[in-house]
Amino acid sequence: MKDTKAVLKKLEYGIYVVSMGKGTEGNAFTASWLTQVSSEPPAVAISVNNRHQSTRYLKETRAFVVNLLGEGQEGVAKTYYGPAESGYEKLAGTSVTDSPVTGSPMIPGASGYLDCKIIEMVEVGNHTIYIGEVKAAELDKDTQIMTTTNSNLHYTG
Repeated sequence: MKDTKAVLKKLEYGIYVVSMGKGTEGNAFTASWLTQVSSEPPAVAISVNNRHQSTRYLKETRAFVVNLLGEGQEGVAKTYYGPAESGYEKLAGTSVTDSPVTGSPMIPGASGYLDCKIIEMVEVGNHTIYIGEVKAAELDKDTQIMTTTNSNLHYTG
């Protein structure tokens, strides 16, 4: 295989819903470009297209929640798929709760969460990497995280 995009599509990722803002004044999107980048302090990085409406909320609040989805929760993930441009109120009418530390919205139906405070932003091509220090985390103990392998969901940018 010599096609770069085809090779990159073979990489395995978790499938998450990232949410940010305050209450339903914010946004959420299905994400797979996420990785742990530090254990002390615990930190994760997400990569977000610069045209995505979430970039404004991420820069304003400097916080986000990674809503952890379990295997078989494709329906929850698909709820937050869709256009990245502004004007789509994906949290409107949703019964979100505030995360324990940053107060970012957490979506209903998630199996767990990572509550993150942004400590660094790095622009790379048409995306920005947001590094978030994990301030609180919880996961239902028997959850197997949904991935690009155990679901049919992929994002290839």
